Amino acid sequence: MGSVLLFFLLAPLLVAAVLVAITFPLARLVFPGGGSRGPHDTLASRLTGSALLWLMEWAASVWVVATVPFRMARYLPANRRPAQGRLPVILLPGVLENPLTLWPLRWRLARGLATPVFVLGHKNEFDRIENLVLQLRQFIDFVLAETGAEQVDIVGHSLGGMVGRSLVEAGNADQVRTVITLGSPHLGSAPARALPGKSMHQLRRGSAFLEKLNAGTLVKSVGLVGICSTHDNFVMPWSCALSPRGDNFILRYRGHLSLLFSTEVVGIIVRQLRDQDD
Repeated sequence: MGSVLLFFLLAPLLVAAVLVAITFPLARLVFPGGGSRGPHDTLASRLTGSALLWLMEWAASVWVVATVPFRMARYLPANRRPAQGRLPVILLPGVLENPLTLWPLRWRLARGLATPVFVLGHKNEFDRIENLVLQLRQFIDFVLAETGAEQVDIVGHSLGGMVGRSLVEAGNADQVRTVITLGSPHLGSAPARALPGKSMHQLRRGSAFLEKLNAGTLVKSVGLVGICSTHDNFVMPWSCALSPRGDNFILRYRGHLSLLFSTEVVGIIVRQLRDQDD
């Protein structure tokens, strides 16, 4: 019994270490250009930034791996009523993430925005993105009925951002005011070729799904914002996370998963949505 418990305690630590040890060198060596130097960089600042980058990404990976057993959870309800003039927010997770994974981000956004923040878990994140969009449409109807609002804001990490963007660009924009993507592969990602599932096939670089999505008509009624990092270790190359629509915020020394725990990311989201409120 003790050895089994020890295994479950140590497994997330070890799996996270392997993920970080593989993905960062792959992103740097196979796809050079990520993490390029800033105009005021010094050797000491680069070494410090890289050390913190690896440590934060490892810690974020530990949390994601530890929450995988709870992936059957479908959604987290909001923990407050909306303040006057504020819209509810829906958070969408990435691959192998679930509502519990996004609980820290949800708590910080709810506190910063003073609005209800819901988290929707994908029934099967490896299904076609069109089917994930249908699930999101149904959930939006539920959130609007629950809060009495007429629209929602969507914040999606990785695959979740692509689901949110696909929803509004497929002609379902009336119920959405803003879509913010975090490390989402708008132009695809090379590692998607090594992953199973229909959604991963759609997120390969040059896929028919992405070609059609990015060639579509701009939806002017919805605000689109992309947040990405030059040190992303899952979207390769990192520039594929640049949104071809709307504004982009490019960060440094943030890994793919540690974007979920970044104070800077929370600040950008809060400012963008508050500006919409004003």
